[in-house]
Amino acid sequence: MSQLPVQGPPGDRPSPRDRYRPTPWSSQRFYRPYIKSALAVAMTLGFTTGAVMLFLPALGRSIGSTWVAHLQAHGFAQIFGWAGLFLMGMAFHVVPRFRNGPLTFPWPQRIALTLLLLSIALRFFGQTLPSLNFNGVLLAASGVCVAAGAGIFAVTIGLVLRRGTAAHSPSETWLWMSLFWLIVAVGLDVLVVVQMAMDGREIASARPDSAFVHAGVVGFIVNFVIGISLRSVSAFLGLRPARLNVNRLGLVAVNAGVAVTTITLLFGLANEVLLVGALLELGGFAGFVYALRLFDGRDAPRVYTLRAYGRYEWYLRTAYGWLLVGGVFQAWNAIGAVWPDIGLPANLAAPALHVLSLGFVTMIIMGMASRMIPLFEGAVLPWHWLMDTVFASLNASVVLRIVFGVISTDAAWVGLAVSGTLGTFAMASFAVIIWRTLQPSSRRQYVEMAQSFGVQRADQVRQERDEDGA
Repeated sequence: MSQLPVQGPPGDRPSPRDRYRPTPWSSQRFYRPYIKSALAVAMTLGFTTGAVMLFLPALGRSIGSTWVAHLQAHGFAQIFGWAGLFLMGMAFHVVPRFRNGPLTFPWPQRIALTLLLLSIALRFFGQTLPSLNFNGVLLAASGVCVAAGAGIFAVTIGLVLRRGTAAHSPSETWLWMSLFWLIVAVGLDVLVVVQMAMDGREIASARPDSAFVHAGVVGFIVNFVIGISLRSVSAFLGLRPARLNVNRLGLVAVNAGVAVTTITLLFGLANEVLLVGALLELGGFAGFVYALRLFDGRDAPRVYTLRAYGRYEWYLRTAYGWLLVGGVFQAWNAIGAVWPDIGLPANLAAPALHVLSLGFVTMIIMGMASRMIPLFEGAVLPWHWLMDTVFASLNASVVLRIVFGVISTDAAWVGLAVSGTLGTFAMASFAVIIWRTLQPSSRRQYVEMAQSFGVQRADQVRQERDEDGA
C-alpha cells in the first residue's frame, strides 16, 4: 500500500508547481511546428498551386503533361503536407492524453517533420521540373523520406496506443486503421516514384497513383478524423453517447470499402467491384454520422472558455454533411462506370475527391482547430468575424466545385477558377488566424481576460454574501 508523503515544516514543503509537474512531453507542444509547416505547405504547394492550375485552362492555356505532373505533385503535397502534417501534429498532443500513456520525444517528432517536409519538396520539384538531369534521384529520395518520416510517426503513435494505461475506447480502432492505411499509402507512393524514376517519366501511372490518393485521403485521413471525432465531438457539442454498435458497423464498412476500392484501382479490376467499394464507404459514412448523433438534439449545455469561438459547431456539422455528399458522388461515379447512361453529366477536375478533401477534411480541420488550439495554448482565437468569412468562402468553393465539375457548360473552367480562388482565400485567412493564435500576445490576452473575470466573479460572490447577511 502506498503511503502519504510526510509533511515537513512549511518551508520544506514542495510548492504546487513541484507537486503537480506536467508530464514531460506535454510541455513540448509538438503541434506548433507541425501546424505552422502544414499552413506553409498549404499556402505554397497546396491551395495556391491548385488555384493556379485551375486558372490556366480558364485563360485558354493548354493543359498537357505539365499540368498533369503539377496535379499529381499538388495532390501529394495536400495529403502529406496540409492535412497530414496538421493531423500528425495534433496526434502527438492528443493521443497520449486519450491513452494516458508515455510518448517518446523529442527526436521522433523532429525527425519525422524534417523528413516529411523534405519528401514534399523533393517530390514537387522532381516531378514538375523536367529540365533537371537528376529528377529520378529527387523522386527516389522523396520516396525514402516519406517512408521514413511516416514510419516514425506510425511507430511512435502505435506505441502510445499500445502502452497507455487508460481504458480502451472505440475511437482507438479508427486510429489503428488510420495508421495501417498510412503505411499502405506510403507503400503505394514509393511504388509510384520508383516507377517514375526508373522510366524517366514526370507523370505517374494512373492506377497506382489513384490507389495512393484514395488510401491516403479516405484510409489515412478520414479514419483519423473519425477516430478523433468519436472521442471529442460528443463532449464538445454536448451530444448524447454515441451508438457504439452502429459505430462498429460503420468502421467495418468504411475500411472494407477502402480496401476494395484501393485494390480495384491498383489492379484495374471490374467497375462493378469499384461500385461495391463506393457503396460500402457511403454506408460506413452514413452509419458513423448516425452513430455520432451529430444532428440530434443537445444532451448537455455548451460550456465555453472565455472568448471561445462558438460557431466551430457550424464547421463540424457541415463537414460531416459534406462527407455524406462526397460518398454519394463517389458512388455516382462508380455507377456511371458500370451504366454510363445514368452517370454524372461531367466529371471535371475530380469533384468527388474535392468534396471529400475540401468539404470534409479541410472543413473539419478548421473547425476542430478553432476549438482545440486556443484550449491547448491558453490563448484567444482572434477575429471571429473572419472565421465566419472562412466558413462561407470554403462552402462556396465546394459548391462551385460541384456545380462546374458535374454540369457540362462552356464556363466550367471559369467557375472552377473562382472555386479555387475562394478556397485559397479561406485557407489564407484561416492561416492568419491560427498563426496569430500561436503568438505570445494571444496567450497574454487570455491571461488578462481570465484575471479580470476572476476579479469580477470574486466581487460578485462577495456582494451576494453581503446581501444574504443583511
